[in-house]
Amino acid sequence: MNIKNWFKKGKTALDLTTPEVLDIERWKHIYAGGGEWRYTRKGGIEGGLRRVNSLGTAKALCTELSALCFSEQADFGFASKEAGKFINSVLNENSFWRCFPLFLEKMFALGSGVIKVYCENNNIRLNYIGGDKFIPLQYDEKGVYGGVIISCLERDGSCYKLHEKHEKNGQDYIITNTLYDNSGKEIPLKEIFPSLQAETRVKNLTKPLFVYFRPASVNNISDSPLGMSVLANASDILKSLDIVFDSLEREFILGKKRIIVPVSAIKGEYGDDGKLHKFFDTGDEVYQAFSANDKEELKIVDNSSELRVREHIDAIESLLDLLCMQTGLSPGTLSYKTGGMRTATEVISQGTRTYRTKTAHQQLIREGLADLLFNIATLGKITNALPIALDADECRANVVFADSVMQDNSARIDNAVKLYKAGIIDKNRALMEVYGLAADELDVIDTPKGGDGQ
Repeated sequence: MNIKNWFKKGKTALDLTTPEVLDIERWKHIYAGGGEWRYTRKGGIEGGLRRVNSLGTAKALCTELSALCFSEQADFGFASKEAGKFINSVLNENSFWRCFPLFLEKMFALGSGVIKVYCENNNIRLNYIGGDKFIPLQYDEKGVYGGVIISCLERDGSCYKLHEKHEKNGQDYIITNTLYDNSGKEIPLKEIFPSLQAETRVKNLTKPLFVYFRPASVNNISDSPLGMSVLANASDILKSLDIVFDSLEREFILGKKRIIVPVSAIKGEYGDDGKLHKFFDTGDEVYQAFSANDKEELKIVDNSSELRVREHIDAIESLLDLLCMQTGLSPGTLSYKTGGMRTATEVISQGTRTYRTKTAHQQLIREGLADLLFNIATLGKITNALPIALDADECRANVVFADSVMQDNSARIDNAVKLYKAGIIDKNRALMEVYGLAADELDVIDTPKGGDGQ
């Protein structure tokens, strides 16, 4: 069923069993350490299932992507100082700098996320919503401009779902609130939210009061406007990583020291379950006599096997490089042996595949942040929280990521030395690059001892 047809079923809750929503639930399960491979059959006579140990790679990947795209935050430039001061105060009051990196991590995991701007008690608030709680209904090539935000709550032991529908209808921007009980039947809003309006109309809004964020990857699973998780096409590699990691742990369990003892040295006793349990008493130091025709039968033999740790580690490293390839990162980016992911400045200076992927994600994030800041200023004007008169251009912000103008020092020095040795730049220019000096400041730099003075 197409997501646009969900509301044609009548006054019941949205159908959350469609393929698009089930994909998000599957990605969410993998991100939380799950996956269809999470349980496997136990060995032994009793059988049953056991949980496969998880390396937690899905969570680590999303965390690293979030840190790579927003680790050094961003600078916002405003045409109006008053608007900039107001917007920054709203961001600080809503813990934006702490919450946004966490929001980005879930956005990469679930394939989408929404930040809603609303007013509460004359204060501008931000609501960070995961992709599993938002259903897009109106969209075009410019993006999503209508949808439903789903909130789950519990009152007096009963569960409810509040559907907050945002839609554009001509010049009107309409927000409709509908409440459903656990069975999906619509109930009056006033039973749970006595002060909440069933419908609110706002005139002449150029943008919706929410911003839809998504990773910079094409959804190759469905034709819906939903974004696609960075985990979507990597589930097989994530499964292999968990299998190898689980095998590594099992290697220590199954490969622990094994001692073969003669049957005559085994004792037995009945347990509480009435069964006979046999064991070898390693603390019994009393000499005992055993009868045997062959003295070889009385020998205690160490039958321990060699642990295959190196093979498992190499397999994990290879699989991590394959995961990097599938998610647009450079080989070794997720390696734990090389110190993990590099800083944003190091990535920029090297111009690697990671840098290209980072730039693609940041472009969409930049556009989303600009819309978010515009929405804050717009709602501030509507509610008179921003008392000055501003036109649309004065409400817009220029978003510059702090790491986009930085370069790793060691890479800059190395580049300057190479250019000097190749004869492309002279010594003065090289010193200016190394020390970050202007031409009139070069006289304060002494030539290092042993230099050729050229």
